[in-house]
Amino acid sequence: MADGDNWVLASSLAAGFDLDLLVLALNRNNIRYRLIERDEGHELWLDKGQRLADVQQLIGQIQKMTVVAKTLDAGTAKGAASARLYFTRVPVTLITLILGVLGYFVVSYLPDFVHWLTFVDFTLANGNGPQFIPVEKTFAAAEYWRFVTPAFLHFGIFHVVFNSLWLWEFGRRVELVAGRSAYLVLMLALASGSNAGQYLWDGPVLFGGLSGVVYGLVGYVWIRNKVAPNPLLNVQPGIIYMLIGWLLICLFGIVDMFIHGGVANGAHVSGLLIGMLAGALGGRLKPAA
Repeated sequence: MADGDNWVLASSLAAGFDLDLLVLALNRNNIRYRLIERDEGHELWLDKGQRLADVQQLIGQIQKMTVVAKTLDAGTAKGAASARLYFTRVPVTLITLILGVLGYFVVSYLPDFVHWLTFVDFTLANGNGPQFIPVEKTFAAAEYWRFVTPAFLHFGIFHVVFNSLWLWEFGRRVELVAGRSAYLVLMLALASGSNAGQYLWDGPVLFGGLSGVVYGLVGYVWIRNKVAPNPLLNVQPGIIYMLIGWLLICLFGIVDMFIHGGVANGAHVSGLLIGMLAGALGGRLKPAA
């Protein structure tokens, strides 16, 4: 190529490689590059001053992601085969989604069982609404599952659908990047932290839902991709800002006027902060070889 002394061949890319994602990642990292079509593929050339090793690692990540994306394409498998693929690739995210849907059915059709899953136990007496048992008694009985289980309770079809869609959008990305074990720990931290935060925010009230976890994943993706950019975490910035804007609108109490029971602002804020901290820490960890 012309003025070749200033450029280094970084990689030969086969046909079918996701060039759009590569270009997006290179541009976001201010990498000077040239793509040249060769036969059925492309060659990627870098300015000699660029970070060759980092770019080659990026190419490897995109190749892995492309394989996952093709595997998760609903058009390649149907029914039970498709479900098996999801469980193979992102089992924690999928199981969390299923538990969230089951929580909706428990609230809707098994209301007498709900008190076993709330953060603070309660009783129903004389039609006066829930009478909450002091939280000290609840956890003195070693009912520690209550830190997590409120995240699966959903009070309406819109509630569960909204949370499920965003959990799927952010959760599978984080699970693929962080790894299954670390992601499971993160999810437990987000669920318990956001539930505890909501209790500290509003006291003993009936609350539930995966929105605190969702905001934690938003915070994780937002910060980790700034600290250590990864093509798997490339969510459109507008989506992040929209969700943060929605959180702020809820904090001003506007939404509470239209939604029965109000919004779990404590869970949203707590989840977001925990996720941001986890993203900052995760982005600074040295990736495994």
